[in-house]
Amino acid sequence: MIRFLVLISVVLTIWVFAIFGCKKHNDVVPEVVIGSLYYTQSEADLIFDADSTQSLNILSAFNSADSTILKKNSRSVKVVNDTTKFLINRMYRTISLYQGNIDGITAPEIGINRNIIIVKRKDKTGTPFEVFINPKITQHSNASTLYHENCITMLGAYPTDINRYNLITIEYYSSNGIFHSETIEEETASIIQHEVAHLTGGVLALSFDPLAFTGMEIDSIMFVPDSLPMRIYLTTSNSDSLILRKSSIDVRPDSTNTILVSLINRMRKSLAASSGGVGIAAPQVGINRNIILVKRLDKVGKPVEVYLNPRIVMTSDKIINFANDGCLSIPGVYKTTVRYAAVGIEYDLLNGTHKTEVVEGYSGNNFTAVIFQHEIDHLNGILFIDRAL
Repeated sequence: MIRFLVLISVVLTIWVFAIFGCKKHNDVVPEVVIGSLYYTQSEADLIFDADSTQSLNILSAFNSADSTILKKNSRSVKVVNDTTKFLINRMYRTISLYQGNIDGITAPEIGINRNIIIVKRKDKTGTPFEVFINPKITQHSNASTLYHENCITMLGAYPTDINRYNLITIEYYSSNGIFHSETIEEETASIIQHEVAHLTGGVLALSFDPLAFTGMEIDSIMFVPDSLPMRIYLTTSNSDSLILRKSSIDVRPDSTNTILVSLINRMRKSLAASSGGVGIAAPQVGINRNIILVKRLDKVGKPVEVYLNPRIVMTSDKIINFANDGCLSIPGVYKTTVRYAAVGIEYDLLNGTHKTEVVEGYSGNNFTAVIFQHEIDHLNGILFIDRAL
């Protein structure tokens, strides 16, 4: 009898839990969480309040409600969905129907705090308008120019003159979802800086990339033609020596990076202009980056090749005394240095390919292994005189 009552009690407990437990679970309304890359309902309502042939209203910074939107930080969008495409079409339509001169427009300026800008490309034939989705300025020059600017949200009251960097590198997605990294100069660069500032409430926010070229490096590299060599830094100058004795940092391999390509081209010119030079390192032209050019005496035609982020990862047991070692940064001085007969190196190519190889050569006709050791030493602030007997 007791066992029967216990059994009935257990069955009733399970039945009550099943009925009331399930009911309670089913009554819970799932919380809808909107990801930062997706539009809110209020944003979608504004975007789709008319068809794509209709313009959107431009906000006024003199209106308190509009100003609150304009001062917000915007968020990135998912690249690319139908809502973004529809919004971009209406932004283009807003530009085409605008009464007056307009060089660009941003999503915040029409009430959508999203990272989308459209810019007039004054650096291209026909000055077309182009869209930049989720743009980030990753590099910029130190050099700047004073521009007279207007703003469609502050007509007649925007600061008349403002300094803008002469050169920027910007990463963004185009309207078809393709990623771009582009170096842009002069007036178009100034327009982009103006529009990007709207995405952070009026402040020009710059992305931090530890491998990006600094403004000082960009000024040194970019503001003369690629056809001109860079000055060779000399140990006879105290300020030059500080650069030559400093350890360098890596670069990001990228054949589309205009600044990196220009640096390599100008290093080639500097080496070609030297008398008898067989190698050069970026610190020797004032840029503390891990880049070397080496004349491959071990190859047919003895080509000058570029090595990014090179490191010696292996050395031979055999050590040699290499006579008449010299350096472009210490002209007229030659010494016998202690070197390895062969080295294993790893490095990056400009297109991003990572490679390793063993390099030999320490004779008078082929001392390629010595050249690599000499140039890689430069990247660590070491000069050939430090290896001298």
